[in-house]
Amino acid sequence: MKVIITLFAFALATTGFTQEDALVSKDKFAYGYSIEVDGDGAIYSLYLNEKIYQGMTREDRGDLRIFNSVGNVVPHVIRSSDQMSKKAVPAIRLPFFPLYKKSKVAAANSNIRITTNDQGSIIDLNYGKADKKSQFVYAYIIDASALTVVPERFELAWESENNNFILNIKLEGSDDLNQWHIVKPSSAISNMQFNNHTLVQREIDLPTNLPKYIRLSWLGDADFKLTGLTAHFSDSYQTQTRHWSEFMPVDIDKTNMTYFFETKSVLPADRLNIDLPTKNALVNVLIESASAANGPWYSRYHGLLYDMIIDNTRLANPVIHQAVTSHRYWRVQVLNNGGDFGGLPKLRLGWIPEQLLFVASGESPFTLTYGSARLGPATAPLAMLLSESSILQKGNLIKSAKLGAAIDFGNQSRLLPPRPETDWKKYILWSVLMAGVLLLAFMAFRLFKQMDQADKNA
Repeated sequence: MKVIITLFAFALATTGFTQEDALVSKDKFAYGYSIEVDGDGAIYSLYLNEKIYQGMTREDRGDLRIFNSVGNVVPHVIRSSDQMSKKAVPAIRLPFFPLYKKSKVAAANSNIRITTNDQGSIIDLNYGKADKKSQFVYAYIIDASALTVVPERFELAWESENNNFILNIKLEGSDDLNQWHIVKPSSAISNMQFNNHTLVQREIDLPTNLPKYIRLSWLGDADFKLTGLTAHFSDSYQTQTRHWSEFMPVDIDKTNMTYFFETKSVLPADRLNIDLPTKNALVNVLIESASAANGPWYSRYHGLLYDMIIDNTRLANPVIHQAVTSHRYWRVQVLNNGGDFGGLPKLRLGWIPEQLLFVASGESPFTLTYGSARLGPATAPLAMLLSESSILQKGNLIKSAKLGAAIDFGNQSRLLPPRPETDWKKYILWSVLMAGVLLLAFMAFRLFKQMDQADKNA
């Protein structure tokens, strides 16, 4: 099977290029990386880093190529986070069990017997002779033992006697219901009015590792009744962790209260947030992005941004989810006297590295090159090969490579678009037309002089 794949890959490598591809060379790029491979694979994969996204000029990744040892381009394809993702997991309601104590000021009840089945799921909490109705709920145990994928966040539903509240939630975890450790020390949930705005925060973001059992508790003696808990998973379960990059404004339009950002990169951003420069800030904003500084601009978020300390608990807006975009330019506008940042806001973009796969055609070492405003996308049909589900399902056919030493080809001019070629035909045509006009004018002038002389003689 491997021999067949290798021959197929080699056939693609030798027949899949246009004449333009054959003329591409390393000196047409500004930057590069050496690629480290084990020398025993037909197809290799690696993940792009932030420096590569900063050096590329095209959002479609068209200014990236892979060269073999003799300088020939080999076929490659870049798979986006959507293409790399595993099947999305639907939201799941998790079972939870209340923990009681005798009163709000009493110590927690330690006389609890927890019963689980053979799969580890909790089936009963026994309090002995205690009367639950006369006791106070101070925490909940969440049974996450049935999960096979770590959720991205919990969504809580509740009943509360106080319709205007904020709670500081603590999450602890255990795999045996005996030894507990901190999973997330502090997260705020809220349902409150502030400056004529309703701030409802029902979700708690989770770390990438989660134990079987979660103990949810809160500071203070609030009468909080949990009525539902739903585990939400990422839109697509990724094999790579999300990275975050930060950017400060490059320009400010004080008249329209608009802050402009330039990422100088083509990061595949699917999350965004704004770090507010001051605490206890709440602003109504419109966030937009564009490929060019003069637009067109596309809306990414319209709503509230806030970061406040209330009753010693921090309450901040959740991370904003969006469709993947590689736009370089962003702007944040404060709307309708919707507050003031009180300083310079910071744009934060979350992104997942894309996977690059290439055919190991020819001899190593292989070189990844990028950064050219003078090239279009590669035309090798490697995507047809890699779209075969049988190849993607058999990971042993695709081996891992890694980026080696960074290379600077010392030609920054490649990042600038070429000067437009002179259209000599147009200039020649206009020259002929102008010469014709001048000739006609001269002939008309001669004729006028002759007619004038004839009149004088008469």
